Amino acid sequence: MIALRHALAALVCGLVLLLSEPASAQTDPSIQSPSTNDLHEFTRLLADDRIQEWLRQQAESAEDLIEPEALGLRDQFDALVLQTQRRIGTLIRTWEGLGQAPEMVQDRWEAQVTDTRRVQSLTFVLIFLFLGAGLEWLFRQYSNPVRRRLEITQFKTPAKRITAAVTRAALTLTGLLAFAIGSIGAFSAFDWPPILFALILNLLMAIVAIRVVGAMLILFFAPFVPRLRLVPVSTAMARVVCRSVLAFATVLIVAVASRDVFQQVIEVFNPPGGQNAILAVSVMLSLFVAFAALLCLHVGFFFAGRVSSDAATKSTGKWRGFLSLLIVISLALWILDLRPIMWSVLCIGALLVSLKLLRDWVDHAFDSAIADYMAKLPPPQVIDATDETTPDPESEQTVEIIDPYETYRPIAQRVVRFAAIITVGLILALIWNLGIFETTENPTVMQRIFTILLDSAAALLIADLLWTWARTAIDRRLNSYRPPTDGSAPGPEARMATLLPLLRVVLMVALLLMVAMSILSSMGVNIAPILAGASVLGIAIGFGAQSLVKDVVSGIFFLIDDAFRVGEYVEIDQLRGTVEKISIRSLQIRHHRGAVHTLPFGELKSMTNYSRDWVIMKLEFRVPFDTDLKLVKKLIKQVGAQLKENPDYGDSIIETLKSQGVRRMEEFNMVIGVKFMTRPGEQWLVRRDAYQGVRDIFEANGIRMAERNVKVELAGDENLTEEQKKAVSAAAHDAVTSRLPPGPILDEP
Repeated sequence: MIALRHALAALVCGLVLLLSEPASAQTDPSIQSPSTNDLHEFTRLLADDRIQEWLRQQAESAEDLIEPEALGLRDQFDALVLQTQRRIGTLIRTWEGLGQAPEMVQDRWEAQVTDTRRVQSLTFVLIFLFLGAGLEWLFRQYSNPVRRRLEITQFKTPAKRITAAVTRAALTLTGLLAFAIGSIGAFSAFDWPPILFALILNLLMAIVAIRVVGAMLILFFAPFVPRLRLVPVSTAMARVVCRSVLAFATVLIVAVASRDVFQQVIEVFNPPGGQNAILAVSVMLSLFVAFAALLCLHVGFFFAGRVSSDAATKSTGKWRGFLSLLIVISLALWILDLRPIMWSVLCIGALLVSLKLLRDWVDHAFDSAIADYMAKLPPPQVIDATDETTPDPESEQTVEIIDPYETYRPIAQRVVRFAAIITVGLILALIWNLGIFETTENPTVMQRIFTILLDSAAALLIADLLWTWARTAIDRRLNSYRPPTDGSAPGPEARMATLLPLLRVVLMVALLLMVAMSILSSMGVNIAPILAGASVLGIAIGFGAQSLVKDVVSGIFFLIDDAFRVGEYVEIDQLRGTVEKISIRSLQIRHHRGAVHTLPFGELKSMTNYSRDWVIMKLEFRVPFDTDLKLVKKLIKQVGAQLKENPDYGDSIIETLKSQGVRRMEEFNMVIGVKFMTRPGEQWLVRRDAYQGVRDIFEANGIRMAERNVKVELAGDENLTEEQKKAVSAAAHDAVTSRLPPGPILDEP
C-alpha cells in the first residue's frame, strides 16, 4: 500500500505540475484547462480500488519492460530480488482477501444462472456427452475388428510390434476425435451465458484431455495387452504407473479448468479485488496439485515395490526423493512468479529422469531384437541315443554366437541422449527468450553464455557419438580376432589387429583437438593464430627431433606397405622373433627365448618376414655311395604321405616331402636333398617329424647314414712311439673335420 500511495502521489504531482505550467499550455491554443467537474471525476477514479489495482499493475509492467539482459549480472540479480519481494507482498495481500473469492463467484453465479437454467444446462451437457459417445461408439463398431486382431496377434519383430501399438493408439485417438466433435462441436452451435459457456466448455475439454492422456498411457504401457507394450515393465508395474499418472493428470486438468473458469468469471464481471481473487485461487489450486503429485508419486512407488520383484525396479526408489524435491521447488518458484526458472528446473529434472528411462528403453529394444534373432537360429543338433559312437570331449568346440546388434547399441544410446539434451537446450532457449537463432550485432550476456554452452554441448555430443561408434566397431573387430596358435603363422586378419589400435589412438587425439578448437571458437577466441603457432611449433619440433619424425614417417610407410603384422616371425639384421607390439614410433619383437627387442622404425634397413604365404624347407641326408637312390626316393615319398595324413598339421602342408636326388658328392658320402612346402609357422613341426620319419624308415630298410672315418697312414713311423702316433692321428682328424660344412643354426625356434 505504501508503494501504491507513492505512485499515486507522484501521478497527482505530475498532473498538478502539468496544469500549473502556462508555457506548455501556450504551445497549443487548442488545449483547454480541465473543468472542476473533470477534476472531481478524476479524483473519484483515483479513489476506486479497481483503478488503483490497474495503476499498480501498469507500474509493475513498466518496470518489467526494462530488459534484464541489458543490465549486468549484479543488476539482474537485484531486479530478481526486487521482483520476488513485490511478489511476496502481493501474496500477502491476496491471502488477506482470499475469503472474498467464494462469495464473489456465488453472487455472480446466482445472478446469471437460475434454477431453471441449471437444469437445462445439465440436460444439455448430458445430451452433448451422449452425442459424442454415440459418434465414438459408431466408430468403434467399425474399428473393433482391427483392434481385436492387433491385440491377439503374435508379432515376431519389434518393428511390427511398435507399428501395431501405434495403430491401436491411432484408432483410440480417432475415436476420441469423434467424441470431441460430437460433444464440443454440438455445444459450440448454441449461445450460452458467459459463465455457462466457460464452465461447460472447460468441462468437455477436460474430459477429452483426460482421455487423451489415458490413450497415451495405453500406447506405451498397454496394461492389459502385454504383447503391445513398448515400455519394458511388468504387467503389474504397468497398471500401477497408469493409475498413478492418470490420477495426477486428472487432478491437474481439473485444476487448470477450474482456474480458467474462475478467471473468465472474474474478467466478465470485473468485481473489486478480482485479480487478487484469481491469484488466491491459483495458489490454492497449485498447492492442491502439488499435494496430489506427491501423493501419487509416493503411492505409485510404494505399490511398484510391492508388485515388482525386479531388483532394478525396486532400486528406482532412489528417484522418489529427487522427484519430490523437484515438485516442491517447482511449486515454490511458481508461487513466487519465477516462471522461467521454474520451467528450467522442470526441464532439467525431466532430462535427468528421461535419460535413464530412454537408456532402459533402448536396452529393452535391443534385447528384444537379439531374442528374435536367437529364435531364428537353427536349433542345436540332438545326438541320437542309438548311436554307439562316443564323441571325443577334446574335439568338441564351443560355438560362439555373435550378436549382430551389439555394435549399434551404444550408438543408439548416444543418439537418444544427444537428441534429448539438444531438445532440452532449445526449449530452455525459448523459455528465456534468448533468440539464439537471431543475428544481432550486440548479443546480450545471457545470449553469449547460452550460445557457448549450446555449441560446446553439441561439439562434445557429436564427438562422443563418433568416438563411441568408432571405438565400438574397433573393439568388436579386435575381440573377433583370434591370435594364431604356437607354431602357426598369423593370417591376413593380423593386419587388422595391427592397424586398428593405432587408428583408435589417432582418432581419439583428433576428436579431442577438434572439440577443443570448436569450444575455443564458440567462446570468441580466434583459433587462426593458435593453428599457425601450432604449425610453427610443429616445424620447430620437427627440426629438433628429426630422428623422432623419421621414426614416425618410416613407421607409417612400413604399415602402408604391410611389411609386418602382429604375431609374425621376422628377422631384422641379426635379430629374430615374433612381432608383439607396434606403436607410432617403434616395433617390439619377442625372441623365442623370451627376450624383447625394441627397434625404432627409422633404424630398420631391411627385414625378412618368415610368415607370409608359404615356406619351403630343405633338408639334407648323407648316405654312403652304394645306397640305392630309387629306394631312397620311394621311402621319402612314403614318409611324405604319412606327414600329409597327420591331423595336427596335415592341412598346412602345401607340397609334401619329396626327394631331389643327389645334391652333391662329398669326400666320404653323397648328399640327398629333400624339400617340402608348408604354411608359414608350420615348417618347424613338419621338419622335426620329417627327420625322425626318414631316420626310422632308412633304418628299417637297411640304409645307414654315412659316417666320417678318417684313416691316417704314417710313412716311416718306425721311430715313433705310440703316444706320438696317436697325436699325429688326432691332428690329421682335426684338420679334416675343420673343413666340414657348418651345422644347423642354433637360433631357430
